[in-house]
Amino acid sequence: MTPDAAEAWYGAEYFRGGDYADYESSQDLLKRNFRRFVRRMRQHHSGRRLLEVGCSYGYFLDVARDYWDVEGIDISEAARSASARLGSRVVTGDLLSETGRAGGYDWIVAWDTIEHLDQPRSYARRCLDLLAPGGFLAVTTGDVSSAVARLTGRRWRLLTPPSHLTFFSRKGMTRLLSDAGFEQIQMGTTGYYRSLDFTVYRLLGPQTYRALTSTGRPFQAWLKRAGFYVNLFDIIFVTARKPDHPPGR
Repeated sequence: MTPDAAEAWYGAEYFRGGDYADYESSQDLLKRNFRRFVRRMRQHHSGRRLLEVGCSYGYFLDVARDYWDVEGIDISEAARSASARLGSRVVTGDLLSETGRAGGYDWIVAWDTIEHLDQPRSYARRCLDLLAPGGFLAVTTGDVSSAVARLTGRRWRLLTPPSHLTFFSRKGMTRLLSDAGFEQIQMGTTGYYRSLDFTVYRLLGPQTYRALTSTGRPFQAWLKRAGFYVNLFDIIFVTARKPDHPPGR
């Protein structure tokens, strides 16, 4: 997917009626997820400056600003505009073509983003370049080698092209980051708080969802408020460290 095509795909309709019924209505639950991510990150490293790649509406940045000086980048102008309303510094663009601060970040994070990229190796190397020595990268993405992915096969919930383009096993992710120059690569799993609204929309599809929620606003509002936590152990939470010195020194 070219940058122009990606920007068109991830327009406002992507967040309302595309991959999401209404992304904005899940703000509270998404922030709840991100607070858990922050706690995990701070067990590894603190630092001062943080960059989020694929920051969407800026909900993680809004949580993370309590601990870091935060910035974001997203291909979607609709996402940048939403982030700006929360006071976050976000630019519209692609990480590979944007002029960033080489060696300027203590953390770079990419939540559920790397699977959307058609050049993940290039992005991994770019992240290494932008990190300060000893800085950390944190990534979440689906695990194609997980039991759920293998059991459900083509029906695996994360097989959603053209939105998801690249899929990783734990072994593949380790190799990707190691080849890029990272060390201390650690992996665990993570679950998510999800709204019933998002779950019904993804399980039943847009047409059935619209028919179901057309019965009245109170029912739809209840779906958006109700949430639950689920961990199917098919999403990996990865951290990796940039070495203090270049290889060979």
